[in-house]
Amino acid sequence: MLEAQLRAALERRERRGLRRTLQTQPDAGLVDVSSNDYLSLARLPSIRQAVAAALADVRIGSGGSRLLDGDSPLHAHAEARLAAYFGAPAALLFNSGYDANVSLLTTLPQPGDVVVHDALVHASMHDGLRASRARAVRSFRHNDAADLEHVLRGVLEELGATDDARAGRCNVFLALESVYSMDGTVCSLRALAEVLARHAPRGARHILVDEAHGVGVYGRGGRGVCDALQLADVPSVRLVTFGKAWGCAGAVVLCPPVWREYLLNYARPLIYSTALAPMQVAAVLCVLDALERGDVDVRIETLHARTRQLYEALGRPYVCDPLPPAPIVPVYTAQPLVLAARVQRAGFLVRAVRYPTVPRGEERVRLCVHAHNTREEMAQLAAAVHAAQGAAL
Repeated sequence: MLEAQLRAALERRERRGLRRTLQTQPDAGLVDVSSNDYLSLARLPSIRQAVAAALADVRIGSGGSRLLDGDSPLHAHAEARLAAYFGAPAALLFNSGYDANVSLLTTLPQPGDVVVHDALVHASMHDGLRASRARAVRSFRHNDAADLEHVLRGVLEELGATDDARAGRCNVFLALESVYSMDGTVCSLRALAEVLARHAPRGARHILVDEAHGVGVYGRGGRGVCDALQLADVPSVRLVTFGKAWGCAGAVVLCPPVWREYLLNYARPLIYSTALAPMQVAAVLCVLDALERGDVDVRIETLHARTRQLYEALGRPYVCDPLPPAPIVPVYTAQPLVLAARVQRAGFLVRAVRYPTVPRGEERVRLCVHAHNTREEMAQLAAAVHAAQGAAL
């Protein structure tokens, strides 16, 4: 019976053109404008050589959870260095950004608290919020400070908690991304933080910022959007992931020491998972070495130069407000599979993004720029997109 039910569900998705499949395919000859390896560090020979040398001195796997046999001096060393690099009071490693977001949002908001989140936050935040103990969870329109004001005032009035919030008798959480992975928009952190400050005092207002697509791209030495905006002390928690611009895997939560201890005691994805493999920790440290030496700065500059070149070639305004556009460039279309196929035939590895990953009516082909891309490739990519859009879809 179950197999028939599962098959029927897959067939329904197939009929609607929404069935997901793995996209393993040879990419020889295709220019990568799809992956999240923004700084091209995953393929950089100097990083690969440093990682290969570091692996000679570490175990492959951790052998257990952090609270049993999976902890090591290497994990503690990495956390101390990451906290220092990002100017955070403490740090805690996770296996993935998904695990970290679920952990943060299932454990930190207490009964009676309120959580408000941007409508476009990552699925991992949504999953954490579904299991949250918060009294109320609400969303506001993407990056819209005025709507945050409206939603926050409304939910506090609805719960009769306006006075409690202002007096600090309940916590109010704001969950955001620094760069939104499907749209490439940069968070209006300052304006959103000002709204939150009007409704809850310091110590009872908490901002969680997922820097997955901001770290490595913005800030001093790639420290992220919060650093670039000189607002690194505004969020209570920053999440840094290593699977995008760092070219590795895993994640680290940057937070106060008491929050770190609380997560160690209550975050089930951390407690009941095998710890991040030492070989992955070693790779992260190799990238951190390169960042600390300033070896990656030129790659960050090149990334933004290539992004600008693509914007100009596509005929889009390149506006720094106040930060330059992210290297994520969506091309909206009602026929994303057709458009992606045509751009691929022109020699570029791109992907169609459809519902339910993005809202209905906002299907797109997502372009990602990398430091290894050339000026000529950006011009050719724009020409391929324009040609694909000009043909009948």
